[in-house]
Amino acid sequence: MTPPTEQYYGFFPGKYTTAYLESYVDNHVYSGQTIRDRILFKSNVDCIIEIPQLDSAQGAHWEVNYNTTEKIRTSKVIDATGMTSQPQTPTIPGSSDFKGKILHHKSLGQSQALLLKDPSIQSICIIGGAKSAADVAYACAKSPLERKIHWIIRQDGNGPSAFFAAPAMTERYANSNEGFYNRFLASFLPNRFGRWYAKRLWDGFDIGLRAFHEYHREEGKHTGFANLEYDTPIFWQNDSSGVCNHPDFLSAIARNVHIHRRNISHLSEHSITLEACTSSSSEKLKPLTLPVDALVYCTGWSARSNIFPTQKAFDLGLPVPPKDADPYRQKHWEDLEKAADAVVLSQFPNLKTPPAYRKIEPVDTPFRLYKAMAPPSDPTHSIVFLGKLVVGNNFRVAEAQAIWSVAYLDGKISNIPGRAQMEREIAETVAWDRRRYLNKGELGSWFYYDVVDYADALLEQLELSSHRKKGWKRDLLEPCFADDLKDIVGEYKRKHEL
Repeated sequence: MTPPTEQYYGFFPGKYTTAYLESYVDNHVYSGQTIRDRILFKSNVDCIIEIPQLDSAQGAHWEVNYNTTEKIRTSKVIDATGMTSQPQTPTIPGSSDFKGKILHHKSLGQSQALLLKDPSIQSICIIGGAKSAADVAYACAKSPLERKIHWIIRQDGNGPSAFFAAPAMTERYANSNEGFYNRFLASFLPNRFGRWYAKRLWDGFDIGLRAFHEYHREEGKHTGFANLEYDTPIFWQNDSSGVCNHPDFLSAIARNVHIHRRNISHLSEHSITLEACTSSSSEKLKPLTLPVDALVYCTGWSARSNIFPTQKAFDLGLPVPPKDADPYRQKHWEDLEKAADAVVLSQFPNLKTPPAYRKIEPVDTPFRLYKAMAPPSDPTHSIVFLGKLVVGNNFRVAEAQAIWSVAYLDGKISNIPGRAQMEREIAETVAWDRRRYLNKGELGSWFYYDVVDYADALLEQLELSSHRKKGWKRDLLEPCFADDLKDIVGEYKRKHEL
């Protein structure tokens, strides 16, 4: 595949990733079949059920039911539905009365042209505070049609994301992402040594980032651009983050998008009403009604699985509503996590005192998967879950998870611990994630700054090393890419004489 021609400091539109994947499934052939030949398109999985041991035939452990009437029995399952399969939409009073268009940002790629070129849409309202909302706001701001654009970020949530500048701070790296994904910086996230230096480092990042945004810039005073300032220091990732992947990203939003930090009261046929509130500058604001022709929900994704029965999902370590969790097992996990929290704080005392933030009670139990993939309740090693975590660079993690999961299912990992030790490690991961990433860490799946350490840990457990760079200085300072893993499969096959 030819390199993308549209680039901004190495960042490129998603269409190039799509083209790469289309090419990949056609060019990779195994036993005379391409990957595309092996995909069942236009197929929906209805449910996956475990086959009782006495009823299982030919070693089958699972039955996959799809397209209502079809089924497959198999000894191994890889659930690669990830974290972005089920759109999460808010329940807003009056939604059934609203006469305008409503879409989730999942559909924006297919609907963007219709949304942005429809002259009947005079007012667009974007709901949500993360990077997807900012991308929609930017696309609307750059539309040639004049219209009112409102961006609503609720007052009782995590607040808006922080957006990094695309350029790197040093010439060593092509962009700001590369600057974060090296082993040197990873050692300060957080590190039990060098805490003073780590604090200075991250405080400097935060000061520089707020200055880069210029939240109180003149061109954004009439649109409320200052409402986009993130709440908690960038180290904690409580507000999430993203990259300004266009040179005019912030200025286009500042000039053209009206930003509101307010909770929503209700929807009417052609409007949305925001609650009265006190602004960040202590100003008393009355309820505000905005005319709206189209709503775009940039409200993320549900972490729950809809293809396993609820109790089985909980048993497998997937999130469920707390009321649906088995009380005995939930108490067992809570005891483990309480003990693990003490261990985490003893190792990382700088996590004891987070900044002030708005605590949000989780609506689901956390992910409880060994290495973020394997259920400790499955002694047969017959099922794994891929992509059940949030990181800043999915390509490297996807590659590392893929080879680890195959080794796990094939019984090629010699140092897999027993269930009790697995559960202790999972509890420590959940406890650490909650302390490290605050609200974002409640699900035990937020590893935004931990791409390098996580991928390294998986490959080290497989006793693979070809991804490490030659020379200690390069290995420590150079950015870590998915391309570093290009020899991993060959190394793995040689190791196991495959």
